Amino acid sequence: MTRDHVDTAAQAWMTSAAMLAEVQPGGFHRVGAHGTSELVTGAPMPFLNGVISIRREADVEEVAAFAASPRLKAVAWSIQVRNERAADQIASTVAHHGFGQTMALPFMIKELSERDTEVPVADPVVRRVSGAEGDLYQRVMAAGYEGPVEIFAIFSSPAVMDHPSMRAYIAEVDGVPVATSFGVLVDDLVGVFNVAVPPSSRRRGYGRVATAAVLREAYAAGARTAFLHASPLGVPLYQDMGFRIAENWRIFTG
Repeated sequence: MTRDHVDTAAQAWMTSAAMLAEVQPGGFHRVGAHGTSELVTGAPMPFLNGVISIRREADVEEVAAFAASPRLKAVAWSIQVRNERAADQIASTVAHHGFGQTMALPFMIKELSERDTEVPVADPVVRRVSGAEGDLYQRVMAAGYEGPVEIFAIFSSPAVMDHPSMRAYIAEVDGVPVATSFGVLVDDLVGVFNVAVPPSSRRRGYGRVATAAVLREAYAAGARTAFLHASPLGVPLYQDMGFRIAENWRIFTG
């Protein structure tokens, strides 16, 4: 995996996030001359609003300038950088905005192949869902993340679920939803998002099957590389599926 390859995947991730912002009421995205983005989706989640640098080395002045944007005052937001070493470089900006929490975000990449087109013969059955089933998708996703249903509305509108580059999936066993997943196609790459399994359905491989559905359909559509951000608990699952940690991003929040 070359550094250029990782750069391309990082840019595809940013493009995916920008797509999400562009279809939201009041959503906003801009990119500075030195690769820093201001992203506002309106979601009540800091990870989905804020200042993001996808350059290998963050531009300290541009990050500081973007962090002063008045648009960010209306949302929960964060500062995100690809290079963990940038934490020291942007320390004054982080402190100025009172961001006392930080965490690493493993950025994982996988090369897709014909093996990713295999369809499981047993349950669960995974099906693609449209905006007409947005309420169901939202409820299952909320159950999987164990959060209030309303905060996941951003992912379940027809503008998102029926977007030509976005695909939402629900895994079911005997008609009962057991997992969600979501894919975003960017050229010949696919981003994997929203892999969520309700507590009562965990440790049965349902998240893996829901993820595999994203990869399978993306490969058929021409994608040859997949990328995602993983939680610490999710890293072993994705590694078992062939993903590898390309780098650890760093996120700062209040």
